[in-house]
Amino acid sequence: MQKQGWLIAGGGILLFGGGLLVGRLNPASSPSAVEGMGAGSKSSLRSGSAAAGGEGESHRFTATRRDYSMGEILEDGDVGSRFEKLIAKLDRTESKDFQAILEDIAERGFNQVMGDERVLIISAWAKRDPLAAAQYLKEHDQGDRMQFAAMSTWAANDPDAAEAWAKANHEGKGPNDWLVGVIKGLASSDPMRAGALLVEVEDSNRSRERWHAMESTIPFVMEQGDDFARTWVESLGDGDLQSNSAEWMAKKMAREDPQTAASWIASLGTKEARREASEEVALQFAKDDLAGAQSWVKSLPEDTRTEAAEGVVSFMAREDPRAAVAWLEKLGDNPDYDGAWVDLVKRGFKAEPAVALVGALRLSDEGWRERYTRDYLSRWMKEDKAAATEWVEEYTEYLPPKAAKKFVPKPPKVKEVKTGALLGTG
Repeated sequence: MQKQGWLIAGGGILLFGGGLLVGRLNPASSPSAVEGMGAGSKSSLRSGSAAAGGEGESHRFTATRRDYSMGEILEDGDVGSRFEKLIAKLDRTESKDFQAILEDIAERGFNQVMGDERVLIISAWAKRDPLAAAQYLKEHDQGDRMQFAAMSTWAANDPDAAEAWAKANHEGKGPNDWLVGVIKGLASSDPMRAGALLVEVEDSNRSRERWHAMESTIPFVMEQGDDFARTWVESLGDGDLQSNSAEWMAKKMAREDPQTAASWIASLGTKEARREASEEVALQFAKDDLAGAQSWVKSLPEDTRTEAAEGVVSFMAREDPRAAVAWLEKLGDNPDYDGAWVDLVKRGFKAEPAVALVGALRLSDEGWRERYTRDYLSRWMKEDKAAATEWVEEYTEYLPPKAAKKFVPKPPKVKEVKTGALLGTG
């Protein structure tokens, strides 16, 4: 039997040789860091070794001196103690016995409350015998967390075999959860390969599986630097994936350094990726340096400028809607600025409803112009009917047809009567 080494470090559990990390020892917590943390998670392993260094065997679990029954483990209310006992048991478990442990948990009715424990068990099994672990999950549906954990561990140690099995065993037309697990296992050690596999995760209706896999990969991509991140985005070859990943990265960059994020976006060779990433960066940039953000937006290609303008307007409209209108007017009449005008209406209405409604009239799309004018004018009528009515009188000739029909007062009908009747002589 292969000997495993276990220790507690930094609040997590590390499995030497497998690279397995359970981030929070809480069975009721959200999906733990065990998912997708493979052999490439060098930083986690380094921190674990550092924590153990200097104390020798004092960080080894004393529980490893004896074996525990599953009853003793599962009935232990102390989370840390329960994991110590479980690790001690897994340390002695033969590959052929892992299935029995999982079945024992299920028979006791603990599947729902022992999520982290089950993930730890399947990961340890996949370290010993990945094919058997994966086949068990295929035959006994245990949920995507378990699939991710098993395939991540397998991919960290034998990516070719894990990828081949994941593709051969996917059934149905939905996203391939097996492949998502492989991507998570490759993310730290080979992010380019992980990106190539991301494209193969079927994305009907923007699947959460693909998004999950992308989120697991991007932090490792960004660790390689801005140039690598740009190359990675452009290598994806899928428009939605490029746009989503660029936006995710740009948001993170912008929170730390908006100007660097702005330069990174401008360097992207893919139009849709530039467009999707630019709005959030422009907003963060404007909060930090409004004049700089405005200049940056003007320097962008027109196909990106129209999107980035939305971020600047979102910030300006809250502070000074009139200034936002004036700045946006100077950018031109491209219909693609409609998104920025909509932001002006939404963000500026509370401060200056009259100005926001002028922005609604500025929309080039007839449907949007009708909708936003009617909806926000209705709100204003409820909040301040006198001011709204005065605005309607001033802008009557510019109102869209349906809004005019609803809000412009109709002249009273004149009743035909004889002059004599009016004078009382008829």
